[in-house]
Amino acid sequence: MRFLYGLSTSLADDYKNAAVETIMFAIEHNFNVVEIFCETPDVLPDKINQSRILEINKLARENNLRIQIHAPFHSLNLASFNSRIRKASIEIIKDTIILANKLRAPIVTFHLGLCFLPCQIDRESALKLLVESLGEIIEFAKEYDIILAMENRGGKLDIGRLEDLLYVLDEISDEKLKVTFDVVQANAVGDPLEYYESLKRSIVNIHVSDSPRGKSLLLAVGEGEINYRELVTRLIRDKIPAPLIFEVSNKDKAIKSRHVLERYISDLISE
Repeated sequence: MRFLYGLSTSLADDYKNAAVETIMFAIEHNFNVVEIFCETPDVLPDKINQSRILEINKLARENNLRIQIHAPFHSLNLASFNSRIRKASIEIIKDTIILANKLRAPIVTFHLGLCFLPCQIDRESALKLLVESLGEIIEFAKEYDIILAMENRGGKLDIGRLEDLLYVLDEISDEKLKVTFDVVQANAVGDPLEYYESLKRSIVNIHVSDSPRGKSLLLAVGEGEINYRELVTRLIRDKIPAPLIFEVSNKDKAIKSRHVLERYISDLISE
């Protein structure tokens, strides 16, 4: 099994040129995928200009590079009790789907929302509102043949714990709704291997970084305590086709992470 290795534009030095900077680094160092993080000024879904879209497409096409999209998430809440906030959040995700189509990106990763006071009192109702929001977004995504990948989250106010994702997957059985498995976010609140086993049938994308147990730092693989050797063993066993996107704090850590994972794979093959 051959893994696809990718980079998140969140590791760029110049956020005003994050997409092209990361793409050029990916080309130079033979990465396969770039996941464009749509919180950087150069790639906002409703603001990006046509020349930047053409530039990204040209670089990706000429270098056989796959583009993916990470939707904005600051201030978005698909589970909000406030219908205006929920509507605005839905529209921003729709704008992101349109951008993904223009950039020939097959996957849009997104966060589900935040659990503020009303949600903390009545989480069940918030999750029902979330499912309602997702129903509208999924139908829109189908028009553009885009896969929506909800990301597990480990923050105190995040919706996106394992039980949240399993609830959504149970309520919405649709081929366009999948999961981005963020290993370090799982590590912040539980056992990443348990998360993986529960979600593996729906995983289409994986965010890779390392951290001490119970934390969500963006260290290189091997610098924390996550058992990546065992995770790689299971990915190979289950033939998971998801790209491994290095969502680390700088480019050197991405290079180091790939090297460590390749060593694990080599060891497994030789056993």
